[in-house]
Amino acid sequence: MGFQLGPKFLRRAPKGWIPARAFPIKHSAYEHHNNDADGGESVIETSAGLTVTWRVELDGHAPYEFSEKRTAPTWLLQGITGGGKRWYSLRIRPQYGLMKDVGVPGVVNPEDPHELWVDWDRAYEEHEVAWAREARVQREKAKRSGAFDHAIDRVVNPFAGRLRPEDEGRVEEAIAQEKAAYAEVEGQWKWTPAAKQQAESLEVTMRMEELGRIKKEGRKVRATVVGRDETGRTFGSIPVIVLTFALDEGGAPRQVVFEHVFGPRHAKRYQLGKQVDVWVDPLDSEAICPGD
Repeated sequence: MGFQLGPKFLRRAPKGWIPARAFPIKHSAYEHHNNDADGGESVIETSAGLTVTWRVELDGHAPYEFSEKRTAPTWLLQGITGGGKRWYSLRIRPQYGLMKDVGVPGVVNPEDPHELWVDWDRAYEEHEVAWAREARVQREKAKRSGAFDHAIDRVVNPFAGRLRPEDEGRVEEAIAQEKAAYAEVEGQWKWTPAAKQQAESLEVTMRMEELGRIKKEGRKVRATVVGRDETGRTFGSIPVIVLTFALDEGGAPRQVVFEHVFGPRHAKRYQLGKQVDVWVDPLDSEAICPGD
């Protein structure tokens, strides 16, 4: 069994305890903010605090619930430092902390059902699989939400990977939940014109930063404008134009659609038949940054 942090400092599972799986119905992970010997705060946390209500399931027994506070690994904080299995490890791929539907493996004291030993090592390994799936689902959800959402997701979620067939149901569920949440918010609060314009301007700025990253890190190829759609829509008071490029990458031309949200003067540079340089995102071959 794996390394146990709490409620007692046991590094091996107690003998004679009953195998169980505990699911966090609700939980909150937090930093201890312990003071160091000089009276200042510790810079690096080696463990985290966890307040949690567990639903415990054991073979041959009825499920039950109980609440507790305990020490837990730092990966429950979802931060950069300590994001790996150990507090000193880093994880560059997306991680979402302790997930309700995954739970944790462990054992329960047969004399006290509220004394739970958690195998945090196995829990981390199981969560790695769930985090990878969640990252794929979130990227696909962003892609279906619109070009801009997809661009932002590639910045904050660059190593998500492509959607798998078994993930499709989770994507539809995530989209439905998001729509329901938006509908509830819209029923309680309306955007003012000024707030909407400010939000759109911020998104345009972030989009420009994303294009700058692609141009800096991407692979430059020649491309021809083969499609141009004047949508009549605006975003942040800027006309939205959808361009289709045929990329020359040494074989048959590959078409990529690009939603253009720059001013009309800049958009005039991309007339049908015009050949330009484009940079292809190394993280997503469908994402490009057009040049002149």
